[in-house]
Formats: sequence, structure tokens, C-alpha cells
Amino acid sequence: MTSMQAWRKASKRISPKLSPSALSKITNDLEQSITGAPDSAFSIPQSTARGDAFVINNADGSSSNPHSGRDDDEQKGSKKNANPGAVVRLMGTSRRVFLINPSLTPIEIDGLAYRIRAMASNDGINSVVVANPLEDAERNGDMSENTTCLPSFVEEGEMSMKDDYFGGGGPYGKRQNNAIKAMLHERYGDGLGMPFVSSGYDARKIHEMGLHKDVEQLERQLMAPLISLSEAVRGSYDETINSSPSKVPCISLPHGLVTDAGYSLLLGSYVLATHSTAFRIVNPCRGLAFDPVGLTYLLPRMGWEFNQASANYSPACARILALGGYEANAADMVATGLATHYVGGPYKLKILERALADLNSFEYQTVHQSDKRMYGQKDAKPDINANFKNVAVANLIQHLSEYDAAGAQEYGASLDDDLDETGMYLKDKDPSLTMPEERIQIYGEHESELVNWAATFEKAFDEPTVEGIMENLREIAATKAEFEGKRGYEEDVMVAEQAESLVENMEQRSPLALCVMNQLLQRGIEEGETLESCMEREKASQMRLFTKEDGDYTRWAESGNGVGLVEMKHGNSSLIRKKEELYSGWAHSSVKEVTGDEIKEIIGV
Repeated sequence: MTSMQAWRKASKRISPKLSPSALSKITNDLEQSITGAPDSAFSIPQSTARGDAFVINNADGSSSNPHSGRDDDEQKGSKKNANPGAVVRLMGTSRRVFLINPSLTPIEIDGLAYRIRAMASNDGINSVVVANPLEDAERNGDMSENTTCLPSFVEEGEMSMKDDYFGGGGPYGKRQNNAIKAMLHERYGDGLGMPFVSSGYDARKIHEMGLHKDVEQLERQLMAPLISLSEAVRGSYDETINSSPSKVPCISLPHGLVTDAGYSLLLGSYVLATHSTAFRIVNPCRGLAFDPVGLTYLLPRMGWEFNQASANYSPACARILALGGYEANAADMVATGLATHYVGGPYKLKILERALADLNSFEYQTVHQSDKRMYGQKDAKPDINANFKNVAVANLIQHLSEYDAAGAQEYGASLDDDLDETGMYLKDKDPSLTMPEERIQIYGEHESELVNWAATFEKAFDEPTVEGIMENLREIAATKAEFEGKRGYEEDVMVAEQAESLVENMEQRSPLALCVMNQLLQRGIEEGETLESCMEREKASQMRLFTKEDGDYTRWAESGNGVGLVEMKHGNSSLIRKKEELYSGWAHSSVKEVTGDEIKEIIGV
């Protein structure tokens, strides 16, 4: 009897009169006995309907889901359950991963890695979509009136489209009148209610759980799951756990801010950036360096994959992000290859989900009919339809996108003879018949502030040490007094102010963490390095920073300070923007005090 047959036979014996929690427990037990799923897999429930019990808390804050208790609650002995960090939902011939919480517990990270790896190897679907719920984006980041946490863009009638639900629409919800909304938009833009997509894990919770005191537990419970999740999203085949090769693409649509380990969820085949997508590295504000997700391999190679202009300045781009705390927006991410496509508004997710739900599964994406064979006979010939697999998904994403990371260099190659001297417009056969404003524009110019600053400060970031980089930036910042107030020198003043901002950000971060990150980036770009080797080096370095006695991480975690992110207040106090306080009591007062031996001690030889 096959696993599917056993599953169906057992399912027929389940009484529909059982409570949701009992049904959930029985289903999980069946899945574990038939598929051999690890216990951590059930920390990420699979939702089959809107309104299921394991994603809806009761009025008192408790949950009927027996697997929804989070690690931090268990450590404190709390009986109160919380919603899971992520939920998987069936979506026709696709699957959707809802990122409910911006940080996952270690067991949830491990469970999500298993779920994504299992789904990616399933030829009965066509894709896996990873995205945060978008109801919070429509309501100023406020999910308090959302009773399900799981909006649906697939089944007609599931999501209420009444005006009282959206409160007139827009990113500021119904709590403010039109005058206040206009003022908010003018001052803060659409990003006021930008949600926090993912940070990977909560660094302070790791300290509360005591993992920083035990190297083996830290590696087993946090570092190894982070690597596993990164490899699962990327589609890497892991022989150590007998996983099947990945078949379908993982599509990420992060509508909001992603930080540090959260980038592990953006390592898939497609990363679709919206107008509010952003990426920022804040670990140095915690006394930590790179999480083991491969950033020391990816950042120094930004722009290489798609032959972008940013490839010429990738070392400077990497240091501006990692050391300077620069927040890359959607345009920056696409221009550097951190995102593959720009889709504009988050409403595109609705179109994407509907289309993916109706596309053929991987198994049935065929053009040529396969050769007939006897029952039980293995197919010795190569799959004649292999070149047509996943093409429909790629075409769909390209159709939904406004532009992609490849740009005109790839898609405009065949139109060179038909474009004018600008490379943006089609040539006119008879210019007298077409007004300039009526010309058909094929490609538009897209500008990245990150790439511009990398080109501007390229020489400043050429220094091998963090101390040398900061000194170069200080020299540029000092020119502000020379040019300020003079006509024609506005751009020079702007450059000086940006250099001053980068130095200020670097001075607020852990000196030891900055020096470690700089050295990791230098090693990551060396010839012969791979994503896996960089992950292992990141893991070793991060574990030593976590477990260092009286180290910067321990000092930060015990201080109660944050990392400088802006906290939005909901409800009637949504006008208040509270910024987290930064910690400043690092073991070293400046990068000058960090010795080479201390860096080697963290990174290793």
C-alpha cells in the first residue's frame, strides 16, 4: 500500500465530530507516521481552510492548536499559546507560506525548512509562494481587527471587500480622517505602515532561552536550522537528510522590511519586490555579524548574475550595506540582484496566486507526449519535456513585473536595430507623423541610490580595514563646510552629508562586529569560495560572537536596547513614531582598539 493510499484509508476513519485541536493532532500523527516528518514540522501547520483553529487565537489569547506554543512561552512555563510564526496553505496547484510573525523560533525555522524542502520536491504542484499577509499593509500595520490572519486571494468571496473593512483603503486605514491621511502621506509617504516581513529569529529571545551559554545547543537548534532553511529555499539537495531534489521554484514576495537572517527566505528562484520592499543589516547593532545564510558570498558578487552595472561596484555596495547600515529599497535590490523582479504594488500577489492556482503542476507541464512503457518499467530515456518545465511560471512572473534585474541588456538584445539612439524608444519610420510625446517607450531608466553611492565612495571603501574606510569617509564629510552655501556645489554638499551619515552609523555599531564582517566579506569574494563554505564560516564566527563571555552580544541583550528601528503605534496613537534606543557600551570604544588577533579568534584561520 502506498503512502497516499494509507493516508486516505486512515482519513476515512476520522470522525468529523472531533474538535479542531483533536483533528489537528490526529492529522499530524498520521503525517509523521507515514512520511517520517520531524517533530519540528508541526510547528508550521498546514491550513486547508480559512478560519481553521490553529491560526486563530481565542478571546483570552489562548489557542486550541496543540502545536502552536512558541519556544519562548515554553521556556517561561506559560500556558498561553500564540499563533505560529508561519502557516502553509494549499492554493490550487501551488502552495503559499504565510509569514505571520517577523521572527521565528528555532523549532519553527527547522520546521519551515522541512516544509519548503518537501513542497519544492513535489511534482504535483508548480510553485511555492512565500509572502507576509498583506492585510496589515492595508491597515497601517494593524492586525487587531483581522480575525483569521490568513487573507485569501484565490477563492471568491473569502476576503471581504466591503468598504468598512478597508476603511476607504490606502495605507493609513480608516482610523484617520482625510486631512490627517494627506498630512501623513506628505510627510512619511506610503511607507508609514510598512510591515516588518522577517528578521529570521529574535536575537534577544536566544539570550533568554540560554542558547548563548551552550555552543552545541546553539549550533543544533539555531545555526543548523538557518542553514537548512537557506538551502531549502534556494533548492539545494541535502543528501544528509535523504531529501528529494527540488523541482518547483520558490517565489518570495516580501512587502516590507527584511533584515539579516530574514534574507534566507529571499534565496529562491524569484524575489518579487514591491514599492515597500527593503533590506537592511542590523546585526552589528546587537554585537553580531552575518547569520549563516550566505550573505558573505552574495553581497560581494552583487550584479554578477545578471551582468548589471552594480557588478562594477559590488565590493563597495557590500560594505555600504553591511558596515554602513544602509537600507536598500526596492530599486536598490533589483539593481544589485538582491531581488529578481519589481512588481510595484502588493496587489499583484492576488493576480499571481490566482494564476499559479490554475497552472499545470510540474508533472503535467508537457509539450511532447512521453513514450509508452510497460507497467513497472523504468523510463530509461531522458525526459523530453525537461526543457519546458517551470517555463510557464517564469513567463507569468515576467508578465506581472514592471521590470526585472536582467534589464534591457537581456530582453532588448533582439531590438537593437529597432531602437533609436537613446536605446529606449522605437525608431519612427516617418518622424513627421509622430510627436515626441507619442513615441513608444520600450525601456525606462531605473536609478539606484545604493549603486550611485557605491560608485561615489568606491575609493573610500577600497581600504582593507574598517578604520581606514572610516577615515576616508570622515575626510569626505569634512568638505561640507567648504562647499555649504555656495552656488553650484549642492551635489558636493549632498555627498559630504551621505559620508557623514555612513560614519555616524558605523560609530553606533559594535567595533568588533564591524571588523569581523569586513574580514568575512574579504574572504567571501576570494576565488574558490562557494555559498556553502561561506555559510560555514559565517556560522563559526556568529557562534563565537554569541558565546563570547561578556561579549558585545551579551551586553546588548542584557541592556534592553533595540537596534534603532522605528516602532509604529496603532490605533488612535498611530501618529507617534517611536525609535528604539541603540546600545553604546561595547567592549571596544572604537575600531582602532580591535586587534587582528581578536578578529582571527572570531573568524578562525
